[in-house]
Amino acid sequence: MYCSITTAYGQNRQIKQDSLRKRLAAQPNDTIRVKLLNSLASTYFQTSADSLNHYSLQALQLAKKIAYRRGEADAEANQASWYRLKGDYTTAINKLQHAIKIYEEQHNLISAGDNYLEIAQVYKDMGGDSKTLEYINKGIYYSKHAYNLFKDIHDTIGLVESLNECGILYRDIAKSNGRKDYYDSAFTVYTQAVDLIQRSGKARKSISKLYNNISQVYNEYYKDYKKALDYLFRAEAENKANNNLNSLSFNYGNISLAYTKLNQPGKSLLYARKMLETSRQLNRPERMRNAYNSMYNAFAAANRFDSALHYFKLADALDDSLNNVAKTNEVIGLQTKYETGKKELEITRLHTESLAKNKQIVMLVATLVIFALLMAFMGWLYHRNRKQQLQITAQSRKLEIMMKELHHRVKNNLQIVSSLLSLQTYKVQDEEAVLVLKESQQRVQAMSFIHQRLYKTESLTEVNMKEYLTDLAESLVSSYGYNRNEFDLHISVEKEMLDIDKALPIGLIINELVTNSLKYAYSTIYRPSLNITLKQEEAKLICTIKDNGIGIDEQQWKQKKNSFGKQLITALCKQLRAQQTLLVNEGTEFTITIPQIAA
Repeated sequence: MYCSITTAYGQNRQIKQDSLRKRLAAQPNDTIRVKLLNSLASTYFQTSADSLNHYSLQALQLAKKIAYRRGEADAEANQASWYRLKGDYTTAINKLQHAIKIYEEQHNLISAGDNYLEIAQVYKDMGGDSKTLEYINKGIYYSKHAYNLFKDIHDTIGLVESLNECGILYRDIAKSNGRKDYYDSAFTVYTQAVDLIQRSGKARKSISKLYNNISQVYNEYYKDYKKALDYLFRAEAENKANNNLNSLSFNYGNISLAYTKLNQPGKSLLYARKMLETSRQLNRPERMRNAYNSMYNAFAAANRFDSALHYFKLADALDDSLNNVAKTNEVIGLQTKYETGKKELEITRLHTESLAKNKQIVMLVATLVIFALLMAFMGWLYHRNRKQQLQITAQSRKLEIMMKELHHRVKNNLQIVSSLLSLQTYKVQDEEAVLVLKESQQRVQAMSFIHQRLYKTESLTEVNMKEYLTDLAESLVSSYGYNRNEFDLHISVEKEMLDIDKALPIGLIINELVTNSLKYAYSTIYRPSLNITLKQEEAKLICTIKDNGIGIDEQQWKQKKNSFGKQLITALCKQLRAQQTLLVNEGTEFTITIPQIAA
């Protein structure tokens, strides 16, 4: 049944798109063409962000050219949807506010109200998994503003949508610590909206999302999971009847959660997979983030922790990318505070210098000219040194903040690359290609760990190698399917703190050698073991990676000239001026010796 819903949804959309394109081809450059372009753009909201942007941008340019204000507002609203899908929330809000201005000028209050609700939803997206209270409160403000507007014009559909959006945001606040009373507020507005639909007979298409949202309150607050499922199956039936793929993705996620609470992990995982597949059809980042979280919870409930960790990392990386706007605003705030403080210091300095000069005049009258000049010189020298010290301190703090943000952004970008490589493996059928993508993902992950450590610690240039190598090795062991309780991993590090210029190539070398062991060494080994050591001996830094595997063929290893992994190791050793040796004796032992001039 699920597949038929997805197919019907796609077929209906395709028929509509083909019809609009056919009419568009025969239409001259006038207002009707703008309407067709906007209608075509809106059909791609859930399936193709690039097509949404392409047609809405054409509509916007043409509407401005022929001074068609209503078409311009509709195009701006569609453009806002595209920026929201891309995670550029600031631009999305600016576009929506511009559209609202035009709608209100033309007394099109229904469209204005709809866009106020869109702004509320953007602020909800900005809140992310962290449920940032500032953004949620802004979303509530715009939801209530839309409600009052729809109330004045007696628009039932708008009232229902406003109540629903308020309930969603109330529930986000309730999820924060100590705010459980907001669940009652959410339940109240949800049931108020359902009652409004049943009394008026209008806005019937909205009842499925309300059933879904009521089920979340039963799931999270009342803990009545059977009642939650009752509402969820009602919502699912409504959404299947209306081919509403977006709402179905919410239904499946909440059904999965309810079955998890009822200790039925098999059914929980079934509906989590449905949510993931539905979210992929929609191609919306915030829905994919929620789907990854649903898969993580379902696998954790089934005690399949390796798979749970995989989806947790995907969700975390995607949440970071969607919240980059909030992080950017924090940096801007720090910069503003710095500039303000700098101006205040300058005013204080000028005031102090003015007082000093007045004092010098009095002293010149009362004391000897030479003594007064000496005091003036000493005062000037003191203030100059103090000013320089303050400037150095402020610049150092600014540099530290910028460096930490730089490391954080590099880590986020590397996590996004890693997630994209992971997602690409699902679409590649060739096993060798999947293996290459997986190894590339692990190399990116090895670099990501370095920057993650740098922005979380006080040091900006040195890495704790013991913690870094532990994270790296455990991640690799887990990714190749080994159970940590059945795998002996020993890491010994004497020189714990190492400069990033040396830590990164060493980490990549170890990544390649450990990966090689995990892939080939343990096929017949009952209890695999792996020893990684990093120690200082006189003027050398010595790194050793030893396994208890079947042993590598030395001749074959020396002849692997076209192996990317070996080429990478050789290039990195050359960068460090290091020597590499190989010993095969009850396993394989690689030793990398790095001279003091490089270490």
